[in-house]
Amino acid sequence: MKLTRRAGLVSIGLSAAAILATTAALTGAAASAAPSRPATPACNSAHMTVWTGFPSDNATSHSFWQLQISNVGHHACTLRGYPGVSVLNASGHQVGLPATRNPSTTPLVTIPAGGTAHVVLDVTSPFVVCPHHIVHGTELRVFAPNQFHAERTLFSVSVCAHAVTLHVDAVHAGAGIPGFTTR
Repeated sequence: MKLTRRAGLVSIGLSAAAILATTAALTGAAASAAPSRPATPACNSAHMTVWTGFPSDNATSHSFWQLQISNVGHHACTLRGYPGVSVLNASGHQVGLPATRNPSTTPLVTIPAGGTAHVVLDVTSPFVVCPHHIVHGTELRVFAPNQFHAERTLFSVSVCAHAVTLHVDAVHAGAGIPGFTTR
């Protein structure tokens, strides 16, 4: 009797192991058979263009501009972080210091093909910061987040030669609308 009882326990143990192995095999097969969705790739400079939403929103000693980053590629792409922004003069040389970052969260923003994201550019009046060292620029040079190729857009602005007067937020989803979008 003891021999039969042990054989029964071994038989139950082997049956349970076989069931678990079959379940694991089926689960693995189902997981590998499920179609995998590729991650949306990061945006690259070749498929983006930068432009400015006019007019600006003005406050005491500040003007706020909507810098638009449009995806001109054929597929959705993502951006996260802050753009690099600086002012160029008519000769194409940088004047003043590059924009600093306004602390904010940096969400992953998906831009559909033909879609637009934006950042808010805050320009502090140089007459308040450095009244005797003002320089004038005619273009913005904008590096989209994590990119090494800049886009240029016409933008007439006065800035300080040696003090920061430009500040940017992180990229936000959707187009920024002058007069309505604050972030």
